[in-house]
Amino acid sequence: MYDFGIAAAPAGCIPELTGHWLRRPSEPDFCVLPSLATGTRPSYTVVDTIDQGWDEMSGVNGDKAVGKGGAHRLTLKIIGAFSASVDGQEVGLGRKAQALLGYMILSSSRQLPRSKLVGLLWSEKDDLLAKGSLRQSLSQIQRELRALGCSHFHADQIHVALDVEHVTCDLVEIISDAERGMVHPLLLARERLTDDILDDLESVDPAFSEWLAETRPLIHERLIHALTRLLPDESDAVVTPTAEAAAKAIHRLDSENERAIRVLIRSHLASGSIGAALAIYARLWRQLEDAYDIEPHKLTQDLIAGVRQQQPEAVARPVPFSMAAPAVASNRSDVSRPSIAVLPFRALTPALEPQFTIGVVDSVVQALSGLKELFVISRGSTMIPASQTPDLRAIGRDLNAQYLLHGSIQRAGDQIRISTELVATETVEVVRVDRLSGTAADVFDLQDRIAVEVIRSLAPQVRDRELHRAMQKRPDDLDAYQLALVGYDQMFSPDYTTFVTARTNFERAHVLSPNWAPPLSYSAIWHMQRVARGWSANALNERDTARALAERALERNSEDPLANAVGGYTLSQCKHDHVGALKQLDRAIEITPNLALAFAYRAAVHVRCENYDDALRDATVNLRLSPRDRHAWFAEMILAQAYFAMQDLASAVEHARRVATQLPNNQVNLRVLVAALVESGRLHEAQTFARPLMPEGELDLKWISTSPWPKPTLARVEAALSRLAAALRHGNSQSDTDKS
Repeated sequence: MYDFGIAAAPAGCIPELTGHWLRRPSEPDFCVLPSLATGTRPSYTVVDTIDQGWDEMSGVNGDKAVGKGGAHRLTLKIIGAFSASVDGQEVGLGRKAQALLGYMILSSSRQLPRSKLVGLLWSEKDDLLAKGSLRQSLSQIQRELRALGCSHFHADQIHVALDVEHVTCDLVEIISDAERGMVHPLLLARERLTDDILDDLESVDPAFSEWLAETRPLIHERLIHALTRLLPDESDAVVTPTAEAAAKAIHRLDSENERAIRVLIRSHLASGSIGAALAIYARLWRQLEDAYDIEPHKLTQDLIAGVRQQQPEAVARPVPFSMAAPAVASNRSDVSRPSIAVLPFRALTPALEPQFTIGVVDSVVQALSGLKELFVISRGSTMIPASQTPDLRAIGRDLNAQYLLHGSIQRAGDQIRISTELVATETVEVVRVDRLSGTAADVFDLQDRIAVEVIRSLAPQVRDRELHRAMQKRPDDLDAYQLALVGYDQMFSPDYTTFVTARTNFERAHVLSPNWAPPLSYSAIWHMQRVARGWSANALNERDTARALAERALERNSEDPLANAVGGYTLSQCKHDHVGALKQLDRAIEITPNLALAFAYRAAVHVRCENYDDALRDATVNLRLSPRDRHAWFAEMILAQAYFAMQDLASAVEHARRVATQLPNNQVNLRVLVAALVESGRLHEAQTFARPLMPEGELDLKWISTSPWPKPTLARVEAALSRLAAALRHGNSQSDTDKS
């Protein structure tokens, strides 16, 4: 193993960070020559190739040399993908040449014997072939650097040397900053940064891989040691900005480092961010329990003791007025749960299909929605354009979400890599970072793993049995999943051609995965939508078809939350069995407590049962779950119906108008809007909105005989529409008289 301490400088040498930081005990100390330390160097002559120039150069001992003074600076980036550049111009090198430079910048000396490099990078080759390969790599490095005016790399027949004082390296800067009492920004930007050292070069040779496996932990411990010196004592009451940054950096390097976690908890408590403090503690508890079956240290538990009692009762931010039901307070259990929104994942592969990334997000949302311990914002509300630098605090404020999950997806052939970050929006504190890899066939498993880690971070009390229940049944075919998602979005388009395409996609999804329930449930919604929007030639048959599809979905999976929600709603809409419908909708919400559609459907059935307060409450929950969802119009429409029944005409008009703006042909909504305007004495406005209800010049009232609405509401709507029809007939008659 390597001695990770800085060696004492031999006589005549200058102790430098890079020159002494990794040394085997059995190896001699290599010192920095005074000439190198002061910048006074022998003159060197550039040679074209290693083979031709051995007799013309003697390297660092200075008989003859390569290069002139004043050479340009070499920059090496060894965290993540290796890169070399000279004054910003990239140096094109092969993988072995890159690994050679990476090793030299991390090695214990400025010059190395060629035999050491041969054994490190060509350990599986015959000695003669290995030496030839080394010559080629050395020649390439010298040629490429010389072309850019850099002469800080030297080689002779015995040694290879690098003028490290003229080389900039990202990792060296990070360690140097830490040991001088500063926290480098990269430490805060990457999780377990030391695991990424020379990440893309790990497989160049087994010997190199073994050396890297030994070296990374040593660098990790050195960084932890340097950063820990910046932390305050346990008794210190104040956490300085430097100490907080150091704690964050340590936490990114080692998420189980309890001393750093205690500093972060104290910092959050000092700023009043109790939720963020508890989130960090919950994550630590889960990690220690899962990995070692132990609890956090007593000091950590003592610190957190009493914090939950200090936490003020959670108060929901008011829903924007355009989405609010002002007469109804939110359910207390809704606002006390951690609220989370899953943002669209960025596709880092240009050719990646959009529906693939949408599918990943949707699946994670579904899994999270299955737990009563979380309040999960619907996917439709989070479909904002993916940004390289999203304003997470503003997004969280807009969605009323305490936590955001965002990330990226890469795909190369059949291989998939998903990276995610869970962020507390109040402080933009990173609660958890995960990187998952697999194949396209594993995508559903990857999505479930993302959801599980989020749940364990925000709701550590949830046990494995509940997690398993939350992971819903998947289709047999990935394409079926994507077709169903695309169809669901198309179904609510105001364009009829796009609307019809949705049904085709549902049918294709069903053919690909016949035992998967959602395509059948979506198809049932589609048929009900065609009736509601006035596009059906036979409304009775259409409703019967919707009910039959809903029943088939339940036959496929009686535990599917969407199937239960749609089954309950069609039972009310088509069979007028409102009591049975409420039971089935209750079951849907029991299975998935965050299924926004189920709350909207249950609100509609409450209206039909004349339970108007319950209807307002459920519609409000729907809008909290989906504050920016393009499908939120349904809850708005139910609010309009409830307010109309309660004689609050102004509120009824307000909500119904918003629905009409989005879906101007939805006849169910227009009937309530027109009736409310007529009862308000606003006949002229009512006439404007009534046009889609009069395709043949007359108001059609035949729908009343099959409507599930309560009789008092139907009587008022019928009277209002009849009054408007009479006014229209009188107006037309008066117009004819004027013309004559």
